[in-house]
Amino acid sequence: PIVGEVRGVGILSAVEMMRDPKQRIPFEPDLQVGVRTAAALFENGVIGRAMPHGDILGYAPPLIITRKEIDIIVDATVKSVDTTYRALKAEGAV
Repeated sequence: PIVGEVRGVGILSAVEMMRDPKQRIPFEPDLQVGVRTAAALFENGVIGRAMPHGDILGYAPPLIITRKEIDIIVDATVKSVDTTYRALKAEGAV
C-alpha cells in the first residue's frame, strides 16, 4: 500500500515509497520512511541504500548475483516495506 514505484536499469534498481501511491503524494520528510525501511531491510539480511532525496531504497547488487540471491533481496524488501507500513499505521501516519 505504500510502494509508489519500482524502477531499474540493468541490475540497478530502486523502490520508492509514498503516502498515496495513486496520487503520487510523498510522506513528510520527518517520518524518514526510506531510512526506516533500509534499517528493516538490514535486519532482514540485505543491504539497501536509503537515497538522500525522497523515500527511496536503492540497490546495486554485484554483477555475479544469482537468481536465488535476487529472490532473497525481493523477499526481504517485501517484508521490510510491510514492517515499515505496519509501524506507520500504528503511528497513525497512514
